[in-house]
Amino acid sequence: MGVFKRLKDMTKASLHELLDKVEDPIVMLNQYLRDMEEEIAQAEVTVARQIANERKLKERYEEAVRLTGKFGDQAEQALRNGQEAAARQLLEQKLYYEQKTAEYRDLHEQAKRQAEELVQQLHEMKDAFYQMRNKRSELVARAQLAKAKKQMAEVTSNNSIEGGDAVRGFRRMEEKIMQLEVEADIARMPYLNKSGFNHEDAVKQQKIEEQMELLRQKLNG
Repeated sequence: MGVFKRLKDMTKASLHELLDKVEDPIVMLNQYLRDMEEEIAQAEVTVARQIANERKLKERYEEAVRLTGKFGDQAEQALRNGQEAAARQLLEQKLYYEQKTAEYRDLHEQAKRQAEELVQQLHEMKDAFYQMRNKRSELVARAQLAKAKKQMAEVTSNNSIEGGDAVRGFRRMEEKIMQLEVEADIARMPYLNKSGFNHEDAVKQQKIEEQMELLRQKLNG
């Protein structure tokens, strides 16, 4: 543990002894638990944001699916009414939302996986915290017992108990309880170009003609 890390922990725990003196095990255990609670609170905010992002992408995906069907139906009706120009425009819109459907589907699946991973990590953090909290009672009892034994040993050797001395060499204390961190790395959503299509005009027109032909075949029975 570095000097600055130790200074930070000792300050939080209200210990004013010099760094070359022993750390109070009970105070440090309490501080580690408080740190863990803060990390869990931050992780919960991150998880909530990711779940909200996943739900928003799901709504966009479902809307794109709905609009794809809507413009397809309208194109069919326009062709029934002999309005080929209108049918072509509607098929163009249908193709646009088909593309958006694929984009939003991929983004939603990615966001959903990330949300599930973050939720799992949060559960693991909470499990670790509960284990640490349960372990604390045992460690506190062991620290107090070790201190009592030391004082009794001092009574035997010095015929007096010196109060206030920190327990040195508490062999049974866990030297370090690792502080767990959750680093949320929400995938950046790629920029969606809403000003037009990414396909060349010739390819787009070809797809429209293919859609028109399918509608003609459907109408002709």
